[in-house]
Amino acid sequence: MNSLEKLRLLCLGDVAICEDLSKQGSWQPPAGLKPDENTQILFNFEIPLGAQLNPLPRSSGPRFLAHPCAVETVKRWAPGFVALANNHILDGEAEGLITTCEQLTRAGFKVVGAGFVGDQHREVQIWENRCGSLAILNWVFPETHPEWDQNPGPNCWKGLDYSCSLLSRYKKEVNWIVVVLHWSDELFAFPHPQDRLIAKGLAEQGADIIIGHHPHVIRGWEQFGNCAVFYSLGNFYFSDIRDESGNWLVKEAPRNRESLGVEIHFSKGGKPQIFLHSFWRVDGQTKSDTFHRAERRLNAVSKPLQKLDIEVYPIWYQKKRQWFNRIGYRWHFRLHQLGTRQFFMTVAQKIRHTFIFPLKPQTRKP
Repeated sequence: MNSLEKLRLLCLGDVAICEDLSKQGSWQPPAGLKPDENTQILFNFEIPLGAQLNPLPRSSGPRFLAHPCAVETVKRWAPGFVALANNHILDGEAEGLITTCEQLTRAGFKVVGAGFVGDQHREVQIWENRCGSLAILNWVFPETHPEWDQNPGPNCWKGLDYSCSLLSRYKKEVNWIVVVLHWSDELFAFPHPQDRLIAKGLAEQGADIIIGHHPHVIRGWEQFGNCAVFYSLGNFYFSDIRDESGNWLVKEAPRNRESLGVEIHFSKGGKPQIFLHSFWRVDGQTKSDTFHRAERRLNAVSKPLQKLDIEVYPIWYQKKRQWFNRIGYRWHFRLHQLGTRQFFMTVAQKIRHTFIFPLKPQTRKP
């Protein structure tokens, strides 16, 4: 084997295509990549296909269906890998999950993270050629509110004891292991303290790279031993969605439009090499970002992780989270959903109800 030959894997964030993008034609592969036996793309397909919405309410949040042409939009990215362990994968019921797997497979992708119990691809996909072998493991976590342990359904996180046995097995069979996690809370730019503990545990168990999805914003990265952890890549593409009354269910703010690409080069006998890409969503498509907003955001939100040990991080996190809950969320996200006028009217109303107490109505004595 030529020493210059390597496996190249480009990891992207969440992809949710809920509107008709067929007029644009199929998207070109990001970052100028040409997928082949040595170069492939991995992304989370957030919203399934389906004939009808699952009538059972989710424990948190609405249900969505992808546009019927969603797979057609990304078919030029094949061959590649699609992660399906997420909280929406049963929004089109079991039939929608099966249809999603079938269409992605026909387009040339290998799916991982969902399916029937006993199917290997529900838990792992193996990429193997003369350059080496790579295992991709994919789990969804309970805090994202998936349908838990359904058959068929997503591959649900069972804890570090279970992952230890699985990684120990595949470490003997492949050269590298990539772990893809659909986890944590949404929109906040910093991982939960428990996320760091889990990432550290997976690194110690043999993971070479950990890729996070679900928060819909870019989070920081850090290194445990030889394992690089990217807590969230953000949204590569997520449709804006209204309900039947015209209210926004999903409307991307600027922070949701920043998207990080993590390109990893695997070569036998060497450490994985990592190259970063910045993308920006605009006008119904996602493009390479010459302003490098995603990379700059990554650098900014990584600083606390690289300065604060796991033991002291929870105190800092709690204070930062309290500020986000009171102010940050409204300023960075709610403002863009409501529009400037409605946003400030809402703020003014809240101030009036909170600080300007109305006089009690006087009652006439009999």
